[in-house]
Formats: sequence, structure tokens, C-alpha cells
Amino acid sequence: MLLEKDAIPQVSVGFMNEVHDEDRKIINNIYDLVIKYEQNPSHNNKINIDILFQKWFNHTVKHFTNEEKKMREFNYPKYKIHKQEHTKTLADMHLVFSEWQENKNITILKEYFVKELPKWIVDHINNMDLETAKFLDEHQ
Repeated sequence: MLLEKDAIPQVSVGFMNEVHDEDRKIINNIYDLVIKYEQNPSHNNKINIDILFQKWFNHTVKHFTNEEKKMREFNYPKYKIHKQEHTKTLADMHLVFSEWQENKNITILKEYFVKELPKWIVDHINNMDLETAKFLDEHQ
């Protein structure tokens, strides 16, 4: 397992914690498939990664869209900065997936999931979502 439940910081808004836990589960499932592909680079294992990565991407778009909607609804003053972070993250996800699609090099995915993604999630929640959740909690 790549991300334990207690590795993900909690915020004061329940819907954000719920979606972060859904993300964590999908990410762990993709990582398991990455390890499986690394051991057996079959076409079926590649397809399974592709399907689940696309599901995660779509889930993340929905996650960010819902969060941004709440920020706009309550006139969150740092909306633009938070939105830019979301946009960059989606672009990074798309780039990693595109490189994987083009090269079929599992190291690309493994390094992203091991070296970049866990740190980004914790940093994003601690530096962006924690403050956003506090603001939303105070203004709802």
C-alpha cells in the first residue's frame, strides 16, 4: 500500500476528507497495478492501469471542480491561487499519463506515484486545503 489512511491530513470539512480518502484508495489501486505490471508487463495489466488512471483523472477533475465551486460560492479570497494549483496538477497528471501511453515505461508511473504524488498530496492538503476548509467552515 502506497498511502495509509493516517498519512492523509484531515481538514475541518467532511466532503473534502471523503474525497481525499476516495483519491487515496484509487491511487493505492493504481500503484498495485503498477507493481503488478512491473512484474508481468502484459497487455491486460497495461489496460487495467490505463482504465484506472483515467478513472482517477476523471475523479480528480470532479474533485477539483466541486472544491472550486464551493470556493467561488463563498468568495474564498485565495481562490485563484488554489485553482492554479489544481490546473497544474491536472496538467502534470495528463503529462505523466501521456508519457506512459507513449513509452510504456512503467518507471515513469512508478516514480510519479512513489516520489512525487504522496508528497504533493500531503503538501497540498496542508498548505491549500486546510486553509480553504477552515474558511469554508467559518462561512457556511
